[in-house]
Amino acid sequence: MSTPIIGHRHHCAFVPGLQETAAAIGNAGVQVVSTPALIALLEETAGSGVQAFCVPGWGTVGTKVDIAHLSPAWPGIEVQCEAVLESTKGRTLSFAVSASQQGRLVMRGHHERVMVDLSRFSIPQPISAGEPIEFFFDFHSPWCYLAMPRLREIAAAHGRAIHWRPMHLANLIDHIGGRRPLEASSAFVRWFQQDLQDWARLRRLTLSYHPQFPLRPSRALRCSLYAIENGKGVEFIFNVMRAYWSENRDISDLEILGDLAIAAGLDRSATIQAASDERFKLALEANNDQAVQVGVFGAPTVIADSKLFWGNDRLEMMGDYLAQSNGQNN
Repeated sequence: MSTPIIGHRHHCAFVPGLQETAAAIGNAGVQVVSTPALIALLEETAGSGVQAFCVPGWGTVGTKVDIAHLSPAWPGIEVQCEAVLESTKGRTLSFAVSASQQGRLVMRGHHERVMVDLSRFSIPQPISAGEPIEFFFDFHSPWCYLAMPRLREIAAAHGRAIHWRPMHLANLIDHIGGRRPLEASSAFVRWFQQDLQDWARLRRLTLSYHPQFPLRPSRALRCSLYAIENGKGVEFIFNVMRAYWSENRDISDLEILGDLAIAAGLDRSATIQAASDERFKLALEANNDQAVQVGVFGAPTVIADSKLFWGNDRLEMMGDYLAQSNGQNN
């Protein structure tokens, strides 16, 4: 988990509906957007603005609001919200927040949120007897970054562990003669890049290509095997994905990998050494061999009970499968 930067500014736009008016919650005849609804929009703006700084499974929850409702906002018209990080103290984040509509200030004040392990706020789920989910990924694929938080949510909801399987995607593609999306027609590439940004917004993640894309992922992949072996796989893997796809950092640089290791709670020098360790080179090759054997042809790929799901957009389908599978097993 990294510390958000003071002054970090985030904007969101919402179009409130009739269900969010004061009349809809019992204040008869008052057809303006209710105070609770506007506060909820400000909370969402603040929370989504710092979500990228949290590791998978962590997020922020609101703990305090001090808001003045200055003028009415009307349903069906866009409300612009802004959250500016003013200070941090441990895991507590303090924001200045505001909402406006058609250039008119509607609401202004302060809001506090705390970084938390979201498992504390989840409805307990029965533990399934199902096998762990296999997640084949490569840092080279932005879709793996987009998929990882949602995958963890779905797995936790169905009581499934995740086995993290780093693989070298380019080597896999060469081996099986697979396709490379960015080498397709220009029309497809334009849509592909649009689709990436649409999914990034849905996942509340910032995503951009590194200026030197593609970076060589091998070192980071080997280091991730070391992190998995030492119980910090989730933290390190997400740190690397965020560094590459949200922060434009060079994940082939050993010094940067060392910094990401420290942030994940790993030994810096041992992680750097893992990048050239023959044992982890062989382990990565073994993961690629396994990927070929089970029919992987791209990333991200999830294997659940020998059933293959490819792509970030197939995660909900996997969740539906797990729900049915768990129902049959219980």
